[in-house]
Amino acid sequence: MVQELVQDQISADLKENKTSRLPLTPPATVEKKRTDEKEYVSKVSPKKLLPQLKKNNRKPRLKYRPEAFSIFHLTDYLDGLGGDKDADFVRYALKHSKRIITVAGAGISVAAGIPDFRSKTGLFKSLAGKNLNGPVSGKDLFDFNQVYSCDEMSIKFNGMITSLHKLAQESESTEFHFMLNEIAGEGRLQRLYTQNIDGLDTRLTHLNTKIPLDKPAPMTVQLHGSVNHVECNMCSMIDKLNPSIFKCHSEDTTNNTQVVPTCSQCEEYETVRMVAGLRSKGVGKLRPRVVLYNEMHPEGDIIGEITSHDIKKKPDCLIVVGTSLQIPGVKQLCKQFAQTIRARKGIVLYLNKDPPSQSLLDALGWVDLVVLGDCQDVPKLF
Repeated sequence: MVQELVQDQISADLKENKTSRLPLTPPATVEKKRTDEKEYVSKVSPKKLLPQLKKNNRKPRLKYRPEAFSIFHLTDYLDGLGGDKDADFVRYALKHSKRIITVAGAGISVAAGIPDFRSKTGLFKSLAGKNLNGPVSGKDLFDFNQVYSCDEMSIKFNGMITSLHKLAQESESTEFHFMLNEIAGEGRLQRLYTQNIDGLDTRLTHLNTKIPLDKPAPMTVQLHGSVNHVECNMCSMIDKLNPSIFKCHSEDTTNNTQVVPTCSQCEEYETVRMVAGLRSKGVGKLRPRVVLYNEMHPEGDIIGEITSHDIKKKPDCLIVVGTSLQIPGVKQLCKQFAQTIRARKGIVLYLNKDPPSQSLLDALGWVDLVVLGDCQDVPKLF
């Protein structure tokens, strides 16, 4: 009897608990109420948003492409003499291309007061003269075999370098430099390969470089070095160029200047070695960090690696500006980029004051538009 009463009481308690206790979590069929904060959260679908972002960042369709190797006279257009479609084509290339490769020459710095090399008023003409061995062309002052062949030629070379250094320090970057800097700031300039040694480009915010050249590659690759630096031919020390250490005139005796100055770091090492009783290794010579004719390019290998990397990145626009491409290596560089960009239906522009020779066009293999005129007028198209 007692057991039956206990069992009845337990059953009653269980029945009461089932009716009075709520479950720990609501059943799946019960809809949770949204808080006020969640009601204001917009429903965003990433799958729908991503294509929309891509659509907004998509390059607009190119509506007009001139016949290959067509010529556009920029000055005539700015004077109101037609060429609207070609002008729109140039605008499209500069505004909408995503991975622009630019190969620049001395022509982009002429407006800053720095002479080019091969024009009628260029350095090759103005530096021509004579020495004890006969006539000297301006080109000889950029030839490694000539520059250090005798003291007289070295003195002329020193004078030319220090003059260019002074001019570069006093000059300002041009409108075309600033345009390239702006494109780089937008993330659309893949690389600037410059033949210029003045450094007017690399002083701008987004056109930085590395001296010596190193990876990861900087935005600007100086193909021919810089007039603003010197390097020791023995210990490879790099320093800023100090004009006072170079003998620029045959009668120059200030500060015990030497025709080819010695390296202070090597001299310091020699002093330490002498005190330590070690044998002498010699003292190196300082020379401007400029690549001359008839010498091995000290950074040729790494430039080749950067070029190969840029080609694999699939650039969509090549701008060759302010250069007649007389240097075989630079001409080959442009040809490789032109072939890659043409294969991807990109745009190849050649900008210069003087029309290119047929042999140059044949060497490049493809140019969409030859823009004749001052490159400083290109920003006026915008």
